[in-house]
Amino acid sequence: MLLALLCIGSGSLLADWAQVTALDLPVTKLSPDPLKARLSLKERFETQIAVNEAFLKQYPDDPHVYDSKLRMAVAQARLGSLEQNPSMVKAALNQLAILENQAPDENQRAEASFRLISLQWQDLGKDPDQRRERAVASAQAFAQRYPQDRRSARLLAEAASLCDNHPEQKRPLIQEALGLSTEPALTLRLKDDLKRLDQLGNPVTLSFTDTGGATIDLARYRGKVVALVFWAAESAPSLLWMRDFTTYASEVPDLKVVGVSLDQDRTDLDAAIKALNIDWPVAFDGKGWQNSIARQLGINAIPTLWLIDRQGTLRALNARDNYQFIINGLLRQ
Repeated sequence: MLLALLCIGSGSLLADWAQVTALDLPVTKLSPDPLKARLSLKERFETQIAVNEAFLKQYPDDPHVYDSKLRMAVAQARLGSLEQNPSMVKAALNQLAILENQAPDENQRAEASFRLISLQWQDLGKDPDQRRERAVASAQAFAQRYPQDRRSARLLAEAASLCDNHPEQKRPLIQEALGLSTEPALTLRLKDDLKRLDQLGNPVTLSFTDTGGATIDLARYRGKVVALVFWAAESAPSLLWMRDFTTYASEVPDLKVVGVSLDQDRTDLDAAIKALNIDWPVAFDGKGWQNSIARQLGINAIPTLWLIDRQGTLRALNARDNYQFIINGLLRQ
């Protein structure tokens, strides 16, 4: 932090501003020790605040002043969140709201609004319904105010991802995002979302040869509740989630589980199957995200958990976070 502060004012104005913006680069390497990682982030946020304060003091009339104030408010909010200091977070969010109103042009106003929403989304509340409603409301408000901003479609898509259990809310958000999207990758993702949504409430048709050479056909599981898991051994979030799910599934004998691996390396998959004691069929074709089943069904995030009732009908697009409640309900039917 001291080196950064000493450089402020020591060179050209361009170099000083470059130093401010360099601190925006994300931290990609953190210590596996939680305490050390936290201290590293704390120092990073404190440095961002100090450097921007110094810049604003030395160059109060510079064209970058507004951007510097934005960066400093964001850093203060993140530091307050890290330090579990609600008053500091609230003050920083209030400052961002003020900066949005004071923006010198529409682009900077949209930038302030987006940064404010991004920070608010980090703490939408613990209740799933509350989280969903707050995210949807803020995404729609941003899109209404800044329809030409490419981030409008992204925010709507992210809000829609929280509505898997509310298709009546999810579909309009996806369609609105598609109408605004100018990015091919996002458009493809949204079309995948609609493809999945179209299958909700309909029979799931799927057959494949599993890693053991057996032919699997979901039609043979009629009369059983089926959990269809899309995951990858190459995905850390998948592995963390799978540890709990496989333990749960092993204790529910009436539940049939089928897996679809989005891995590219069979060795990694086999090692994960062994480590997790998976004894249910797994589909694998080595194509990663281009897995034929994933493409057919519109899967674009992992882990994803589909739940299929005794009649073979898809009842949950992604029960990743509440699978026990939904599975127990389906088993009672």
